[in-house]
Amino acid sequence: MLWLVLSYVVVFLVLTATDIDTTLWAISIGAGQEFNHVLATSEGLLQLERMLVLNGGMLIFTAGMLIWALRNTDRIDLRYLDRPERAMFNYIYLNPFSTKNTPKAALHYLALPLAILFVKVFASVNNSLIALKIPDLATPLAMWIRTYLGEGPATYWAVILVLFHPMWWAALRITTAMIKKKLSITSRGHIAA
Repeated sequence: MLWLVLSYVVVFLVLTATDIDTTLWAISIGAGQEFNHVLATSEGLLQLERMLVLNGGMLIFTAGMLIWALRNTDRIDLRYLDRPERAMFNYIYLNPFSTKNTPKAALHYLALPLAILFVKVFASVNNSLIALKIPDLATPLAMWIRTYLGEGPATYWAVILVLFHPMWWAALRITTAMIKKKLSITSRGHIAA
């Protein structure tokens, strides 16, 4: 368990540094600007300190929840392992630790770190494309959504939702495949080591 959490922390830190570097690269050559309204200055520059604080908080939260999820893997409901798409949109709940929610929340918090790493890779590749002045992947989507929602935070969050869900789906599929491979299935409706 420790190696998995430490691996996640290291990869998260490397990808965060890559995201920062590619963002600063694109901005420094005048090819792009920061799209995240929380991290951007009014001139479209990156507020580096704020990005580091937000990513530090995200890392602490996701690493802690990953530890919790690894300790509760045996409580994941088999329905989610057989059909992870059932868990894809079933993520709105207030208390992941409740008896009712743990069978899905444990799977969610096992998959979330992988989905976040996918997002970070996407952001770094997209930033690099912008810096190289090659058509990127997110700008056309953002421009299209902006025609409906206008400028501002609503457009940003709509783009994030559209981009995140395919990565979330892939992370759930990969996570369930890894769980099925590692653990044996019991007849109780839950998994056991």
